[in-house]
Amino acid sequence: MKVLCVDTTTADLVVAIVHENKIEDFSVRGCGTRHSETLCNRVDFALKQSGLTFSDIDAFACCIGPGSFTGIRIGIATLKGYLFACGKPAVSFSSLHAIAVSSNCGETGSAVVDAGNGYYFADFSNGVAPCLISYEDQRAKNAGRCNGACDYLDGVVKIVRDAVVKGNFSQSLSPLYLRRSQAEEHR
Repeated sequence: MKVLCVDTTTADLVVAIVHENKIEDFSVRGCGTRHSETLCNRVDFALKQSGLTFSDIDAFACCIGPGSFTGIRIGIATLKGYLFACGKPAVSFSSLHAIAVSSNCGETGSAVVDAGNGYYFADFSNGVAPCLISYEDQRAKNAGRCNGACDYLDGVVKIVRDAVVKGNFSQSLSPLYLRRSQAEEHR
């Protein structure tokens, strides 16, 4: 099964085509806040590099967060457009879950990602939902436990493959927000 994966939750735009257990093509591009200008072109480029068309794609996968509020919405909205046009199923994944799976930590793994404003997103196990913690709490909880940065795409491949094999498709792609937006916080 060929799955087109998109992650727009950080300053880096990730587009990958996953086939079976491997990544056929992927691109990471530092876009800053320009995902909406770049995403569709990167998807087209990935398809061309792989010699595929949208009709060859069996499913779409989207990172639903946590991350940039606008980035999350851009990725989800774009993928919903592709889903509507192509009539294919969707898989959603959390960046934190993908990092934890990539690090091979098992049930007790942690993933910590900078959320800005002195806070961090953290996922302390597969069975516990992500939470928002302060820098001080993050240091205290994870001191001496970190095994360094990892490439989370291996985790994405495993999550997407497992979801497709089990038929666990997303009925609706819903954002994973862990805090209010800056606009809401400044009201």
